[in-house]
Order: sequence, then structure tokens, then C-alpha cells
Amino acid sequence: MATIQTFIRTGKGAKKNHVNIRFRLSDGRDIQLFHKSELVINADKWDVKKQSIKASCVYDAKKRNEFNKALTDRKNLILDIYTQNLGKKVDFTSDWLNAEIDRALHLKKGVKSENITLFRFIDKFIQEAPNRNDNGRVICNGTIKQYKVFYEHIKEFAKISLRDDFEFSEIDLKFYSDYVVFLQGKNYTSNNVGKNIKTLKTILNAAAFEGCHINPALSKFKVFKEDIDNISLNEDDLQKLKELDLSKYPHLDKVRDLFLLLAWTGCRFSDLGKIAKTDIKDGFITFRQQKTNNKVVIPLHPVVLEVLEKYNYDLPEQISNQKFNAYIKEAARMAGINSRETMTRTEGGKLVTTHFEKWEQVSSHTGRRSFCTNMYRRGLPALMIMSISGHKTENSFLKYIKVKQNEHAEMMKKAWENIYK
Repeated sequence: MATIQTFIRTGKGAKKNHVNIRFRLSDGRDIQLFHKSELVINADKWDVKKQSIKASCVYDAKKRNEFNKALTDRKNLILDIYTQNLGKKVDFTSDWLNAEIDRALHLKKGVKSENITLFRFIDKFIQEAPNRNDNGRVICNGTIKQYKVFYEHIKEFAKISLRDDFEFSEIDLKFYSDYVVFLQGKNYTSNNVGKNIKTLKTILNAAAFEGCHINPALSKFKVFKEDIDNISLNEDDLQKLKELDLSKYPHLDKVRDLFLLLAWTGCRFSDLGKIAKTDIKDGFITFRQQKTNNKVVIPLHPVVLEVLEKYNYDLPEQISNQKFNAYIKEAARMAGINSRETMTRTEGGKLVTTHFEKWEQVSSHTGRRSFCTNMYRRGLPALMIMSISGHKTENSFLKYIKVKQNEHAEMMKKAWENIYK
């Protein structure tokens, strides 16, 4: 008698946040058929024994039921296809099974009164985003804004392609290639192109989760990532910024102070509001990071204490990231942080090298990057700094470190001097 099992694969280097559900039909020793479905799940939420979402996971009840129903429906479909072909001259292979499943799903779609298209689904996806959870937490406004920006890009792409919308089956490798060329034509960086592709994959995976038939080419869509020469401020730069008299410019004074908090705690801009008196005990700041929900414990640096006492532990009201970045650039310029720097990155599909004064590239994120780099220059172990910054992997942490090759050599020379006295 034929049986069907469901399972996932999480091989070395595989992403665990979106793994495909796989099915195995077994009938005796001779028949073993495999089907990799478009249904996806976070690997940490998968119960291997029960072959379903873990009961302990925080999960929307409606989504859980829909997912379980999709699993049952697919199992029944596979079993029906197999049993209906028993006794026929059929070469039972996994390729045959997948072709039959595709045909059955397309036929099923054909009798629907309304065909869900890409844009219709994106409209629904964005509308429901504020009520959707990501790892048990509400999706933040920044992510929703990113969805909306992506939607504007994809609609512009459709317009120049003389299209009003796209069927999911049309989102193939040619679509992917044409869309990448379109984004590169706007002179976007590789990382910006990558963000767009990542959002596209997120939306298509969500559509697959809800039962839409997604083109299998999705698994081959590459998300571009490029390490670029982002700047950091050394301790001399930070001291210049701290000593700058901004009493005549209250808006710059407040932003400068908030930036110093970032540069001496390693916090993200989104966590600035959490650095408050209630979070400080015995010389440590403790809170959970907004982006990752990681708990961090940060020792209270003298500069941080000075800033907090300046405002009586009641920090200035936070402004938008856009305004913050504009103001901190101006403050850095006034502080004379103007060394000549070079940046090389891919823009519009081509390597482009630009020259600028350091203050021109200072932003809120420079503070966190400066903390990691300066602590590393001081010789603190990477794992120690990571425990403060909240980085989960050494690989992601090392991308933050902006230490030049000659600096690494100097650090090793000093270490040797201490070791081989």
C-alpha cells in the first residue's frame, strides 16, 4: 500500500527561514517518488516527527490551518495521481509525478472564478502586512515601507514592458533577468538590486504558502550582495565630534549626542529609544533589540553616561532616520572630519569608484559600525564585541569591521610584542 511522508532539507549553507516542503511516496521497495513543493516554512518551526508545524510555535491559527490543509490536499493529490495510474503503462519516476502535479494544479486553477495575479496578490500582501507576524513579532513599519517601494518599482517595470499585470507562471528566469536589467538601468547598486529581488522572493513564497502555483524558477533567483567600503569613525573622529560646540545649533547638538550613544554602545538607530534610565542597572544597559529580539547587555561607557546625564536620562525625541542622517553629516563636516576616502561599488551593473570627504558618508549606521571597528582595533575578541552588538554570526560581524590591511599588521605586531617579550 502506498504511503506518503512530508519532510524538509536543511543542508550545509542552506537558508532555514524559507525551506520547501517535500513529499515522498513509497509503495514497497520498487517505488520511491519525490516531489519538492512550492510550500515553504521556517525550518525551526517544522516538527519532524509529526510532519507539521510545531505545536509550541507562536503561529496565526488561520495560517496554521491553511498550511495544514495545503499539506493534506497535496498528499491526497499525489496519492490520487498514483492510484489512478496503477495498472497503466507508466514509468513511475519523480519527474513524471511532478509533471502530473503541475498539470493537475493548472487544471484546478482553470476552473476558479477569479485568477490571482501578481499585482492582486501584492495589494493583498501589503494590506495585510500590519497584521502579520514575523517570528512572533509584528512586522515593523520599515519593512512595510520596503514592500511599498518594491511595488512601485515592479509596476514601473510592468509599464515599460507594456503589461498591466503578470501571471505567477510568468515569473520565470527571463522575468528575473529582465527585472534585474531594469533595476540596473536605474543605476542602483548591487545591494539595492538584491533588496528588490529578496522582496520579490518573499512575496512569491508567501503566495506559494497560500496555495498559488509559483514558477519553479523562483529557486534560482539570486539575491545580490556586495561588501562595500563603508566608513567608520575612529576614536579621534568621535572626540572631535564630542568636543564640537553646537550650542547655537540645538538640532545638530541633539543629533550629535544621539550619534555618540550609537558609537559607544553599538546600538542600531531603531534601538535608541531603549537607552533609558529604566534599562540601566549596576553600570550596564540591558534591552532586547528591535530588529532581532536579541537580548544585549552593554557596559556603560563614560561618554554614554555623560550624554544621559546631560538630558537627565530623558533623551530628545527621536526624529526620522532621513533627517538624522542629514544633520549628522552637517555636524561631522563642522567637526572637521574631512579626510579623503575612496569607495568602490557596483552601480548599474558596473564597478564605480568615487572619492569623497569622510563626513559626506556619515549616517546613523556609521555609529554602530564605528563601535565594532574601534573595539576590534582595541584588541577585544570578536565574540566579546558580538555579544554587545548582538551579531549572531562572526561572518556578519566581520563585514562591519572596517580595518585596513596595514592596521591588521600593526595589531598583530603589537600582540607579538606582548607575547614574545
